[in-house]
Amino acid sequence: MKFDNLLRYAVRIIDAYSGEKPLHIWLKEFFRANPQMGSRDRKLVSEMVYCFYRLGHSLKNIPVHERILSGLFLCNETPMEALQYLIPEWNEAIDRTLEDKIRLLQEKYPDFSIEQIFPWQNLLSEGIDHRQFCLSFLKKPDLFIRVRAGKEQTVSEKLGKGKLVFREQDPGEGLLFKSYSFFNGTRLEDVIDLNRDAVVQDLSSQKTGRLMCIPDLDPEKIIRAWDCCAASGGKSILLADLYPTLDLTVSDIRKSILENLRIRFVQAGISRYQALMMDLTLEKDLPKQSFDLIVADLPCTGSGTWSRTPESLYFFDPQKVESYRDRQQQMLSNIIRCLKPGATLVYITCSVFAAENEQILERMLEDGSLQRTGQEMITGYRERADSLFAGRFKKRFV
Repeated sequence: MKFDNLLRYAVRIIDAYSGEKPLHIWLKEFFRANPQMGSRDRKLVSEMVYCFYRLGHSLKNIPVHERILSGLFLCNETPMEALQYLIPEWNEAIDRTLEDKIRLLQEKYPDFSIEQIFPWQNLLSEGIDHRQFCLSFLKKPDLFIRVRAGKEQTVSEKLGKGKLVFREQDPGEGLLFKSYSFFNGTRLEDVIDLNRDAVVQDLSSQKTGRLMCIPDLDPEKIIRAWDCCAASGGKSILLADLYPTLDLTVSDIRKSILENLRIRFVQAGISRYQALMMDLTLEKDLPKQSFDLIVADLPCTGSGTWSRTPESLYFFDPQKVESYRDRQQQMLSNIIRCLKPGATLVYITCSVFAAENEQILERMLEDGSLQRTGQEMITGYRERADSLFAGRFKKRFV
């Protein structure tokens, strides 16, 4: 009876939720308004809801409660008391391989197709395995940290004492600094000094540092760099670790973000920077100085991160891709004005759509002022990480 009630709560949430707010915020508000559930019940209901959205655009023609149970079966690997009560035969098979479980689900729902989880294969960037990308939505992403320069031994010792479950990433994957992964939700702040010793940063985001390493930039000389959509500041701290003499400018359109960034920079020991609130679509808001290096991680659909926010996948309208693309092009045309001759621009998105990635790069080359020096689709779906796109340009001397 208990699990029947919790399943009804999950259905009620899904019926009421419209996608306008992030799901984790909406759930907090719902549970606050329905305090009769204990913490374990809230956790299970949240799991049911998230598993419903992890199925993306597949199985949309079946009842909500059946879709929830299908998601629980596919997205979990260890037996669950709730599934044992509701569909015991699925619970007994829950530790089988994902491909075996897919076949079992297809016995009940012959129309089920993994490829329908993300149905816009024709819009994907080159280099993305569509099926593997769809499968990634059925796996909960990991939490990653990047160890800061000189803090390797400190972090290693603290992790050893903290008794956390973690995995060290292989530096052969192109990482510039030591990196670890953890189960999502791990309380790292109880074990290590975040930002001072290590930075919470997705694995693929860490790998964009390869394109920020510019061969002709001398790290011993003062390098003027601009992180023009700083957001949480992970790439700014990465720049500071790559270039110890960095003269850093950070900007964002949101005042609250810049305040959060200020606090994080204090923790990270970064004091040589200026913060500017600006709208990159407005030429009048641009900095007056020019830069040796600009990192432009621009607003996008965020489709490479949707395994963390599967509700974004469920409610996404593909027609929005064009509006993001047009805004990105407008921002880039302004940003490029701030590049010194011979300077470098690194363009990054957390998108898997070609219109926001390689198609943008081709447009940037049209007037001949830029030379492309690197390009990469960083596919994180096999490593429980995000998928990101990055391209690097050098401004030609006139």
